[in-house]
Formats: sequence, C-alpha cells, structure tokens
Amino acid sequence: MRHSFVLANLLARPTRTIASMLGIALGVVLILVTVGLARGILYETGQREKNVGAEIIFQSAGTLGASITATPMALPIAYAKRLREIEGVRAVTPIGRYIRSGAGGIGFEMIEGIVDHPTDDYTTYAAISGIRIVEGRPLQSDEEIIVDRHYATTKKLAPGSRIELLNHTFTVAGIYEPESGARVKMRLTKMQQLLGAIGKCSSLLVKCFDPNEQERVAERIEALLPGNQIIFTRDIPSYYDRGIPSLNIFLRVVVGLALTVSALVILLAMYTSITERTREIGILKSLGASRRFIIAAIEKEALTISALGVAVGYVLSFLTKVGIMRYTSLIVRFEWPWLLVATFVGLLAGALGALYPAVRAARQDPVRALAYE
Repeated sequence: MRHSFVLANLLARPTRTIASMLGIALGVVLILVTVGLARGILYETGQREKNVGAEIIFQSAGTLGASITATPMALPIAYAKRLREIEGVRAVTPIGRYIRSGAGGIGFEMIEGIVDHPTDDYTTYAAISGIRIVEGRPLQSDEEIIVDRHYATTKKLAPGSRIELLNHTFTVAGIYEPESGARVKMRLTKMQQLLGAIGKCSSLLVKCFDPNEQERVAERIEALLPGNQIIFTRDIPSYYDRGIPSLNIFLRVVVGLALTVSALVILLAMYTSITERTREIGILKSLGASRRFIIAAIEKEALTISALGVAVGYVLSFLTKVGIMRYTSLIVRFEWPWLLVATFVGLLAGALGALYPAVRAARQDPVRALAYE
C-alpha cells in the first residue's frame, strides 16, 4: 500500500516532482562541477609537471608547497653550473614561471620560459623533456612562443596566430608534443626581460644519469647547496594537492551549501505537498494508518525524488564536464569519493527536508483533516 501511495503522489503532481528533482540535481551539479574543476586543474597541472623528463627540481625554499602560485624568478641561473658538476647529474636546464588567472577567472594558467640553445653550463628544455615540434617550427626569436596541442585546440591557435601575454604580443611559432610543464612556452631571456629578472629563473630541472640514484643525487645537492628546496618530480602531484591550504575548507563550504539548498527545496516541496494532501492524510488516519506509516511514506517519497534528482544531477554534471572541456582549456575531473559524497548529500537533503513536513502530517487531527477544504 505504501509503495502505491508514494508512486501515486509522484505521478499526480508531476510539476512539483520535477521541480524537486531539479533542486536536488542542482546540489549534485554544484558539488561535482566545482570540486571537479578544482581537482582537475590541480591534478592535470601536477601530471604535466611530472612529465618534464627530469627527476629533480631545484629551487628556492618555499617556492612550491606553501603556495603553488608563488613561483618568483629569484633563483640565480649560476646555480646550474654547480649542479652540473655534481656526481650523478647528467644535465641541467633553467626554467622561468609566470602564473596568471585562467579562462574566465577560473583556476590559473602557467607560462614557462625555457632555454632553446645549450651552453657549457646547461642544456635545452627539449633535451631533458623530450618535447618536439609537430606543427610549425621551433622558436627563432624572442617574439615567439610555442604551445601544446591541447592549448592550440581549445584556443583555436595555429602557427602564425597572435596572442597577448605579459602585456606583450607574441606569435605562435609552433605546436609541440607531448604535454610537459606549462602549455605555453617562450624564451627564458624574454621572460627575464619582461619580468625584470635578468640572470634569474624560477627553478632548475636536474636529469640524472641513473633515475634509480636520484635520492643519492639529491643528498649530494643538499650537501653542496643547503637551504634550498629539492623536489622529486614523481612527488609533484601530491605537492599540488597540498599547495592550496584552504582548498579543503572551500570544498566543505561547497558541500554544505549544496546540502542546504537541496534540503530547502525538498522542505518547501514536501511542505506544500502535505498542505495539498491534508484531506488525504485525514482519510488514511481514519482508516487506521499510524504516525509511523505516514512519516515513512512521506520520507520514502522524498528519498525517491532525491534519488531521481541525484541521477539527473549526474547526467547534467557529465554534460557540463563535456561542455567545459570542449570549449575551454579547463579540466574537470570526477573522483569516486566525491561522486559518493554528492549521492549522500542528495539523499540526506531529501531525508532532512521532508522530516518536518512528515512529522507535521503525522500529528494532524483526523477529524480536522477530513473537514479541511
């Protein structure tokens, strides 16, 4: 009987049911898309940083970890010569970093200054990372940049295109593969000039003769140049996860907001529903329906709506993800723990939102309920 009662109420008021489902779906989308953007940007950037080809990154203390956006060009390139002389070091190359706001102010976008001509003290970025030009040509002047395939596709760029960076207009010389480090690269000398950091870089990439010996090489670097930061590229994704201390607080706020919005939608929908069904509830109570029966029926109706809303939210979230990744350079990454959190929040919102209307309905006097017009 309870199942047919719930189903009949859902079908009898399709507009209210759909509106309630969309309210729950909104909460699910809010959680998944917001968290997916935050996690996607950090994870994808961390993976590209991991793919630079070097085993060790040497930079000033506190540059990465305390804040991933703090990448000043404060490290003298002269350190490259001293690193190159350390036993076990095969090659060294300096890189510069500049970070600006991403598309639409969401996330961040990194620009990299690289060396494309070797010296006695350091080699080129390409020699360590293995990137190659697959369309267009390599850098030939300080007024040119190269971009990776993903960036070129999302920004609709091709060799010869013009783009403004650091308040300066550059020409796209070529497109490179595979993805490595920042998606946009210019000559380090040009970045030094634009940022007023001549002779400086953000970090030095260190390539070892034997990757299995990278811990020993790091120990030698620390002994020779103490007080600086030594990072293994294999650990970079975890550094990015810890790079924004307030990220977890932000995500908890998003989850709380989604729970509140969804619960209020269900509360309003179920409260209105109880008012509309006052006479029906009176009939049920006059036929012997217990308070527990009525509360359970209303809660079950709310949970059914919530479950359908969660399903709709999943579909809308995946469609949003496809749209964002197709038309922007942003990455959205859904993780199973957050899918479960979104499901739990959707169902919890339904249960909490329907609780007061359910208890109110169960307490109605059957005589007054039957006389209600």
